[in-house]
Amino acid sequence: MVQNRGRPKQSQAGQHAASLGCQQRLLDVAKELFLKHAYSEVTTRRIAEEAGVDVALISYYFNNKAGLYTAVFEDIYAPFFDKLNQLSKASLTRNTVEELFMIIFRLDIQHPQLLGIIYRTLVLNDGPKRSYIDKSILRQTDAFHIKIFTALQSKGFIDPNLDPVLLKDSFNALVMMPFFFLPEGSDTEATEAYLENLYRQNIRLFLYGCAHRH
Repeated sequence: MVQNRGRPKQSQAGQHAASLGCQQRLLDVAKELFLKHAYSEVTTRRIAEEAGVDVALISYYFNNKAGLYTAVFEDIYAPFFDKLNQLSKASLTRNTVEELFMIIFRLDIQHPQLLGIIYRTLVLNDGPKRSYIDKSILRQTDAFHIKIFTALQSKGFIDPNLDPVLLKDSFNALVMMPFFFLPEGSDTEATEAYLENLYRQNIRLFLYGCAHRH
């Protein structure tokens, strides 16, 4: 028998799996770098080297560095938006305020640099996707919050006389501010314990302040 020379051909399924694995490695490395460093300090060459792939694959899969930057945020926020969508439906049958607080808490604990990234993008204009962060992340998040608070009001869980837009802003203040008052010198476990205790207290404050008093 005569053997074919050259590189063995991968099956279509094998090629697809290899492609997905390559994209995920690029996303994982880019996520780590973009969350730790300013956008201008992260190069496509560095991302490719740490992911162990050819730099040309960034253009192939994500068009360019800006496309990869957007993909990183989509990868982070896709499961978060799925949870908010489920919660908006559940809010028609039960009081989901505590769950809403804790969804935000877990996202920020998992990615503690997110608030800083969003601040730098919107205020300091660091990175190419200011409009994307504003429209596709912040506005979408706010829309879910308003939808949830409106549903909770319709079922009597929250005072219907309160403005749901202002409720959204009050909620955002309570979930974001704890991350700006972290105790100095604390280890990760102590910091997470402090933040969770503060979140639990803010949940009680929010529930008491928004309670529907007949």
